[in-house]
Amino acid sequence: MDEMTPTARWTVTQPWRGIFGLVVTLGAMMIVTSYFDIKTYLGLFTTIIMSNVPILAIIAAGWQGQYPSTEGVPQPWKGFLLTAFVMLFGILACFVLVNFIADGAATPFIHVQAIITVCATFYLVLAFGMWPFNKLSLPGKGFLTLILAYILGWLVTMGANFSVLSHAKGIIESPVFKVPFYAKGGPLEPFAGIAPMGPIPWESLLAYIICTLVFLFCFLALQFWPFSKSSSLMKQPVMGIVVVIACAVLGYILYLIGVAGLKIVPLRLMLYAVSFLFGLLMIIFMFQMWPGRTIKSPVGGGFLNIIVAIVVGIIAYYALVAFCTSHFGAKAMHYPNDVFAVANLMLGLTFPAWAAYSAFWDFWPLPPTPPPPDSPGPE
Repeated sequence: MDEMTPTARWTVTQPWRGIFGLVVTLGAMMIVTSYFDIKTYLGLFTTIIMSNVPILAIIAAGWQGQYPSTEGVPQPWKGFLLTAFVMLFGILACFVLVNFIADGAATPFIHVQAIITVCATFYLVLAFGMWPFNKLSLPGKGFLTLILAYILGWLVTMGANFSVLSHAKGIIESPVFKVPFYAKGGPLEPFAGIAPMGPIPWESLLAYIICTLVFLFCFLALQFWPFSKSSSLMKQPVMGIVVVIACAVLGYILYLIGVAGLKIVPLRLMLYAVSFLFGLLMIIFMFQMWPGRTIKSPVGGGFLNIIVAIVVGIIAYYALVAFCTSHFGAKAMHYPNDVFAVANLMLGLTFPAWAAYSAFWDFWPLPPTPPPPDSPGPE
């Protein structure tokens, strides 16, 4: 395959390498989206793509590509093998969720549980470093962390109430405030017996959790500053607890500003948060922390990346809303379909594509990612 590898300087330098990867991944995911109608796209397909993300996070961030072992396997076969492993595991996880928890039907509450499981996985891997299993073998700590993420996802989802859809017109001042969802008279009434009926409206719970995730990835971009200034705070489980508390408080403030202050309905606020995450994750995975990494101060570079992510997120929001509206049609893109269609494309499809393309494929067919300038050369 070496003869297929381009050698021009742009192929190993940012932002050109990132632009190439962005065109490949986002373009491919837009093509995938174009094959579906809105009902199928927001049905079982949502559960399948969300079920891929926890194992993807474990392999890329938890195992750092060391397991399953692909040592000596060249590209593109390494990428194919790891991607196939993720997809197979995701399909099995989806099968278990749908058939053992959702009574065989991929209805919205199981989609929400899959999303919350993804968020739990990020916290366990990024904030806790897979503690309390971090001293075990690679497969042991990874799979036990994954099991814990699914348990936490289920427990948190049990606190949600799916009986109604609030703000049915997508605005706070809606004349139709609530309509039955899983409750009697709603479209999902046959599944009311298995849907969680906890104390928290499901839209509010989901939006709040995504708001906390905004700050988890901001801390990641800042290399966990300011906690990194204290060595005692960087030890587990202290680090994980402190990061979770900080994200929970900051996420709640963001939620209050959005919902109570700016009168944004929770799911719409969630989409705005997803748009920011789309921008920040693009910088982390496709652009490998560029442009922030050009600044000597890691913290300064992190803040620059966060600012750039806001701009990218705004542009992406309007661009992908326009794409989804054009493809699915204005009639199909009513609330909350419009929210979940765009969020699916952003974080359900494109983010996993970025993570896989950077961690598994290493931007193939471009040359492998060069080591950082200050890294030691081979002996």
